[in-house]
Amino acid sequence: MIKSKYRWDMPTAAAESVDELAERLGVTRLVAGVLAERGWTDVQDTIDFLEPTVEGLLDPFLMKDMRQAADRIERAVREGERIRVYGDYDADGVTSTALMIRLLTELGATFDTYIPHRSREGYGLNNEALDRAAEAGVDLLITVDNGISAVGQIAYATEIGIDVVVTDHHEPPETLPRAVALVNPKQKDCPYPFKGLCGAGVAFKLAHALLGRPMLEYADLAAIGTIADLMPLTGENRIIARLGLESMRSRPVAGVRALARVAGFEAAELSSGRIGFSLAPRLNAGGRLAHADSAVQLLTAVSEEAADVYALELDHLNQERQALVEQTFAEADGMWQSLLERKEAGRVIVLAKEGWNAGIAGLVASKLVEKYYQPAFVLAIDSQTQLCKGSGRSIEGFDLYAALKDCEDLMEHYGGHQAAAGLTLHRDRVTLLAERLDRLAEQRLKEEDWQPKRRVDLCVTLGDATLGAVEQLSRLEPFGNGNPAPRIALRDVTICDSRTMGKENQHLKFTIEQSGQSIDVVAFGMGAQRERLAPGLRIDLLGELSVNEWNGNRKVQMMFQDLRSEQLAIADRRGERSPWAAMERIAAVSSGTELLIGCASRAGLEEALGRFGESGARIGLYHPPGLERGVPDEEVRGETAAAMENGGAAQHLVLLGLPSTESEIVALKRWLAPERGLERVTVLDDPSSSSRRSTGKGSGAFPERKQFAEVYALCRKKGQWLEGPDGFLQETAQTTGLPLAVVRMMHEVFIELGFIDSRGASRKAVSDPPKRPLDESPRYRRAKEQNEERRLAEMSAEQLHLWMNGCHSRV
Repeated sequence: MIKSKYRWDMPTAAAESVDELAERLGVTRLVAGVLAERGWTDVQDTIDFLEPTVEGLLDPFLMKDMRQAADRIERAVREGERIRVYGDYDADGVTSTALMIRLLTELGATFDTYIPHRSREGYGLNNEALDRAAEAGVDLLITVDNGISAVGQIAYATEIGIDVVVTDHHEPPETLPRAVALVNPKQKDCPYPFKGLCGAGVAFKLAHALLGRPMLEYADLAAIGTIADLMPLTGENRIIARLGLESMRSRPVAGVRALARVAGFEAAELSSGRIGFSLAPRLNAGGRLAHADSAVQLLTAVSEEAADVYALELDHLNQERQALVEQTFAEADGMWQSLLERKEAGRVIVLAKEGWNAGIAGLVASKLVEKYYQPAFVLAIDSQTQLCKGSGRSIEGFDLYAALKDCEDLMEHYGGHQAAAGLTLHRDRVTLLAERLDRLAEQRLKEEDWQPKRRVDLCVTLGDATLGAVEQLSRLEPFGNGNPAPRIALRDVTICDSRTMGKENQHLKFTIEQSGQSIDVVAFGMGAQRERLAPGLRIDLLGELSVNEWNGNRKVQMMFQDLRSEQLAIADRRGERSPWAAMERIAAVSSGTELLIGCASRAGLEEALGRFGESGARIGLYHPPGLERGVPDEEVRGETAAAMENGGAAQHLVLLGLPSTESEIVALKRWLAPERGLERVTVLDDPSSSSRRSTGKGSGAFPERKQFAEVYALCRKKGQWLEGPDGFLQETAQTTGLPLAVVRMMHEVFIELGFIDSRGASRKAVSDPPKRPLDESPRYRRAKEQNEERRLAEMSAEQLHLWMNGCHSRV
């Protein structure tokens, strides 16, 4: 049995709605099934979703204060006032700033831009920056991607003679700043229908308001900000993202071309995934490690030469960022492991250390969540101020912003949303924050919340995953938050073969088959799992279907996400020239605690203890306590049999020789029981024995069908008799040459099937018996199974596979 990493939230869409969508939209059932599962049941709404157009963009003046913002900016342009755009240092902030540069340039405004330094100034407006703006003669400050919480700072700006227009998309606080205009669709009294815009999206709407039309030329920047800030790709965001991607693929600006090149692809190949995983990290790198100005300069560069310089700078910073994240994660992980060992760890990971970079705290927190699936906060301590600044990331079901709100008395500052948050607090309060968050997690999270969940869009067969059907899934693009790539489950497919990929064999590719159809599955980072996924194993598979194109050939493949199996993966390696060498190779790629080693002989046990006793593997004989071939040996059995029985779950059971007695088989059945959590079994010969298994044909002593017919013919001839060991049973045994116990079993089978009438000791052959197969008799099945078990060593690989999986699936 292989347990899934995730809880699979299976689809519930009715087949009727899937069929209707497929017919009315002219799409495959694969596409229709995904749409139906995501709630797209109205045909016209679904058409609008599949074919978003510029006409779907909303009137920007539906947004609260948009008119006031536009009027104030127009006045500043008309009267030659100095404008400063105040941005943010993340990808959404720099794309918002770059978009405003395009807009104000087109308007002919007198302006400049300012982005605070992440580590020195922190997020949002600050009074020192406002003082510098006043010294520079700024009359109007326009915030992008920030400002909605800057109550005190905007009041200060007003005092020193600077008007402020806020454009933002973050959650508004209870008390709002008194600005000239607050443009944020998330305000409670804002009638704008779509609330999911990012900062660059709000700036895009401001440009529409000021220039009187949707500025499709700016959609590239708005799309990057939308995707990078993980905004839902539905509604207006879907239109913006699609328009922006089309623009970047066909008419990319110099900065986008340069950034794509350093990321290793051409702008024409851009997708939402490549923006999220390649462009956005580089745009963020400047703000995390240096200053975000270089990202703004890149996005507004006119010449290829200038764009290349900034792109290379951001690429180098991104490489530094990656190395720093790995180093900080290793330190943070070590700290958490130490807390776990000391039993001091809570339900929420809260770690703080001097020397850490606050700019990468969120990335490190994300890696901790990925490894432990617990909410995580990573905080950098400033040795001079003793303040901790950092970020948190959450799991489904635990609202970080709500949790921090309940702890706000401990913090200098905090902000964010359900999944991610930033905060500042004094180092003396870190422990108290951890304790509070731990209690909140205990109260708000249920047991099942601690296992990550994956929503499954559709369960299909391999026959449904045709090239045409998978190609049609592209109609759902762009994919991202709110509209993820379809997640497909394939049930009961069989692994045919597997092979590792990559310079260090770190990746895995395996082929799955079902009803004559087969596709490849690519599993990144799973090269070490090859032995676990043995050919012949039947699995349920979760992943994303895609089209792989190589040398002009196009075929369907799946990108792996998760799997599960009720089956044991069984490798029959009897006949290996050197069982100990095979065992050494298994031990080399397995953690000791993953292994159970069952030995068929005392000599094999002693050798196994000598070779692997220090590895952590559990090693023992088959015999349960008190049944070790007559004479107990407490010294050996006490250390090994108990370990085998009581050591908890293990993934891999290795058998050095198969059992041959009933008591040994009982022990093996216990090891194979489903509650032990085994994933695979490897069968080797007993290295201490010179004997090897037979050919696997296994004739055995169990009677064949013709022998049952012969015995029943004797019963019909006898007609009626009294039961007794020295009577007709013994006579039949002597006539047929079968053992008396076998004849008795056969008579019991005939009684169960109604071939013999039994009343007390009296027996009578039924003159017109019912036509029933022998295996309808429980006695027949039990006797046959017991006989087969006594011949385990003679079973073929296929027979052994069936028997072991039968033991594994029993309740």
